[in-house]
Amino acid sequence: MISRILLRPALRRQVQIFGVAMVTAGSVQTVCSECEAAPNHNISRERGSDKEILHRNFISRAAAAALPAVVNITTMVQHHTIFGTQLGTSAGSGFIVRDDGLIVTNHHVVSRGNNMFVTLNDGRKFPARYVAGDPGSDVAIIRIEKAKKNLPVGKIGSSSSLKAGDFVVALGSPLNLSNSVTFGIVSNVARHGSEIGLMQQRGEFLQVDCAINQGNSGGPLVDLDGYIVGINSMKAQAADGISFAIPIDTAWQVVRQLLRHGRVARPFIGFKMVALVDTHGTYGPPGQQKVLIAQIVPHSPADKAGIKPGDIILEFDGKPVSGVPDILAAIGLEGQQQISVTILRSNDDSSGGLQSSSPQKLQLSILTESQAPSE
Repeated sequence: MISRILLRPALRRQVQIFGVAMVTAGSVQTVCSECEAAPNHNISRERGSDKEILHRNFISRAAAAALPAVVNITTMVQHHTIFGTQLGTSAGSGFIVRDDGLIVTNHHVVSRGNNMFVTLNDGRKFPARYVAGDPGSDVAIIRIEKAKKNLPVGKIGSSSSLKAGDFVVALGSPLNLSNSVTFGIVSNVARHGSEIGLMQQRGEFLQVDCAINQGNSGGPLVDLDGYIVGINSMKAQAADGISFAIPIDTAWQVVRQLLRHGRVARPFIGFKMVALVDTHGTYGPPGQQKVLIAQIVPHSPADKAGIKPGDIILEFDGKPVSGVPDILAAIGLEGQQQISVTILRSNDDSSGGLQSSSPQKLQLSILTESQAPSE
């Protein structure tokens, strides 16, 4: 049984009602206003050795490398109460990814407000506008208006290289306190949304023990080289040291699609899969986790590829599969792609048991959700 964790987005919203500050929440889906070229996701770099990194100032050096690109985002919001419509402010964080003022943040930071302003690390303040966002992944992009070129840009790293126990640094503006730095470790590199009560969330989160509070939302999580490996998003409300960040590898797929298309065109395959433990060794050595196809959508890419209910997925996109997360990671957020799938199909033998056939390699043509067959 999955227990639901009470989560609080790390966004500070204040609405002044007779001088009392009230924290509010919510989101509104908006439409992209432009399409631009995505910035480079450059993850190739020389990492410092442990000897170079682990000195007395290793945290401050990591923070100093990333802080110039960190911004504070404030918007005006309306809150409807029994006393009428009240005006207030919403505050969050973000980071610059292009020197002309393109900023990545959380969708819930910028989805409700207007009259948006961005304050840079050096104190300069600029008006900004919403470009595009995706509520499903909680990623959005905004842009500083009338900004000069050569703004400081964050270095984009790779979340796939993280391991449990790695040091990380969270940057942002908790409680509107700009340029704040907190430090901790990665507690888990792949905490699935269903494990923390987000049952409709397909993706995974980085679980960290850094202090992440209201106002940290949208700020970068960086490694000891100052490379951005995640986007600070939320914390467990009834616990300390349990916070979550969107892996930058996932977020960057969203950013690229938002800039190209103004929305995220999620992939559609057309099968339902479940994880199981092969206790009897029907499909290989006993005790290994397998992924079973439970249902196929008629006329879907999976159906056309020849995948059937009861098939076991051995490889997906040429890589061994040991669980559902392996398949989700391989699919990503890109439709219109060809992927090879190796399956194992079982047939009833003469004694009424199951007998595995030889592995079969199939070709899967993934569509986008808008291309899914109508029921």
